[in-house]
Amino acid sequence: MAGPATALQRESANIHTVKSKGIIPRWRPRKPGLEIALLGVDGAGKTSVANAFRRLTRPVKVIAMGSAHFRCLPMLERLFPSPVVQLAAHCERMLRRWLGFCFGCLGWIVIYDRHPLEQINTRPSLLKDRINNYCFNLYDRPVDLTFWLTGDCQQIYERKKEFTPERLRSLDEKISDVLAYCHIDHLKVNVTDNSLDDVVGIIVRQVSARHEAGSQAQVETPPAV
Repeated sequence: MAGPATALQRESANIHTVKSKGIIPRWRPRKPGLEIALLGVDGAGKTSVANAFRRLTRPVKVIAMGSAHFRCLPMLERLFPSPVVQLAAHCERMLRRWLGFCFGCLGWIVIYDRHPLEQINTRPSLLKDRINNYCFNLYDRPVDLTFWLTGDCQQIYERKKEFTPERLRSLDEKISDVLAYCHIDHLKVNVTDNSLDDVVGIIVRQVSARHEAGSQAQVETPPAV
């Protein structure tokens, strides 16, 4: 069994803090709980990590933010044009964000399975794309912690075999673009160099440390460029 020093070295080597630069600090309301977002391609372990948090003694609420979890969208897609469906998806995400915020105000740890801004278009060349991006302002309030679960796409493919490694690599690059485009501070965790238990342990320790520090939700001043 690896000793404490080895575990600490492994954790430091596989989690990287990425902070936005040159961004005006945004006001964040104080709340006793935490809002946490998990990003990653299918098979990276977002749902497994989210479910692992349910074993904590603290109250935890897991909220799915992916369009696949919005039950009304398939019916709307058959009845209405695309802009109406997109607006309905935005309204659903907004409601779920406010639900998460309310749980956070009550002291819960809220886990968003997918980041609320994950579907934003980083290259809005058309007017409809810009209008769609503008709707993200309805729920673009920063979360307290964001974890990007990433790693070798070939190994991630072997877990579910739902998308090809090339497709997973493309989706992973899109996530990277979204993080840069939206200036989202995040922690990057390698899920293929670590076991699921190690990944869960890394994230739980980060969340527990933040929660025990008081969840002050204060705006951190970005480092000088």
